[in-house]
Amino acid sequence: MDETTIDQWLDRHHVDIIRTHATTLDGALIGKYLNRTKFTKALPNGHNISDMALGMDLAGFPHLTFWHAFRNSHLGDIKLKPDLDTIIWDGIDPDLGHIICDFVDINDEPISICPRSLLKRTINNIADLGYQVKAAFELEFFLFKGTYEELRRTDYASPEPVTASNNQFFYSARNAYHAKPFMDEVIKRLNHQRIAWESWNDEGGAGQLELNFPAEDPLKAADTIVRVKQIIYQTAVDYSMAASFMPHLLPGYSSALHIHHSLLDASGEPAFVDERKRTPLMQHWIAGIVDTMPAATSILCPTINAYRRFSDFSGPPMTPSWGEENKSAALRIISAPTSAARIEHRLPSSEANPYLALATILAGGISGLEKKLNPPPETLHLGWGLPETDKRLPITIGNASDALSSCDSLKETLGTDFVDYWVNSRRWEWLTFHTEAEDIDNGTTQWELNRYFELI
Repeated sequence: MDETTIDQWLDRHHVDIIRTHATTLDGALIGKYLNRTKFTKALPNGHNISDMALGMDLAGFPHLTFWHAFRNSHLGDIKLKPDLDTIIWDGIDPDLGHIICDFVDINDEPISICPRSLLKRTINNIADLGYQVKAAFELEFFLFKGTYEELRRTDYASPEPVTASNNQFFYSARNAYHAKPFMDEVIKRLNHQRIAWESWNDEGGAGQLELNFPAEDPLKAADTIVRVKQIIYQTAVDYSMAASFMPHLLPGYSSALHIHHSLLDASGEPAFVDERKRTPLMQHWIAGIVDTMPAATSILCPTINAYRRFSDFSGPPMTPSWGEENKSAALRIISAPTSAARIEHRLPSSEANPYLALATILAGGISGLEKKLNPPPETLHLGWGLPETDKRLPITIGNASDALSSCDSLKETLGTDFVDYWVNSRRWEWLTFHTEAEDIDNGTTQWELNRYFELI
């Protein structure tokens, strides 16, 4: 769309208020409600916000010590620049529209650490190699009875899962029935906003649900997850419930954000598989993702709590591994049928920023393709409980950030500015945790609940 067609769209949908959306590095959704006049007057370059939007930690507190040093600047403004092709009608609120934005500086220049812009740059790098990407997400979360306010008053003590029972089966029809009124409303809102979805189900943990989406353009796929998380949150508020994307809330199962992707050649044909056999391109691509996975863990598992997921036989992969149709490996390779050939990355935790997570995975693939790397041996057995001598993924936020800091392959695609800033922000998170939290070695702490339960 351009400015003229935007006006026509606003007229056609009788939209008078536009909510602008962008995500912080940690995936928190921010923006403004603008009246129509203000919104259209600010086009095409968007409206100003304080640059503190990119200078806050996961709890919303400023960490000026390195943000403004990074910018070499005083406290000032940046802009939210709308992507006009992303405007949608709310449907439930009839005069409201939504639009997704990128961060630019006050001179309309891209900001190197903007998550969405970083994904776009990565996609363009793949296009320069002669390929296009398709991507799809599986989103897991926990749903509880009682409001956010009620849970806050009890310090999140003993939240009651909506599907709790004595038996927690994957895909339980009985447990899913308890969540159906809530999910019916979520689906209604997705349909109103014309957001495509495929399925939802009860997952393995108490109160744990999964919502799956079809493969599409990677930028649109990530935009969808940002929008869906907000829809889930708003539905929970309206239904006097609480949804959380905190990965490890209760003993047992943790929540993930599994990411599927595939490459197509210039003619739109699958590039990963030829006559049901993995192509050399796919082998190089797998090798790059595996090679960079220890460093990528920092972005795919961005919080202290995300590392509570890591224990043998608990679900998340413990090693940088891959295997054909092997859900215990970090990369599940799906080769047949050829039209659906893809890679499922099973490491990302549920609170991961979808733009950054997907960009990081693709950056690993690019590295493998450009360097013509060969993958390690395929994992043909269960990927858990392996000997300690096997290469392991980092299991702390500090070790993961150290791995990223020294990974030249990811720096080449993601940019040194972004990697340096991200690493400093994770080290800040580690320092804050070890300074403020208590009883840190005995499971999920109160500090984590206070900090992450309502993080979207």
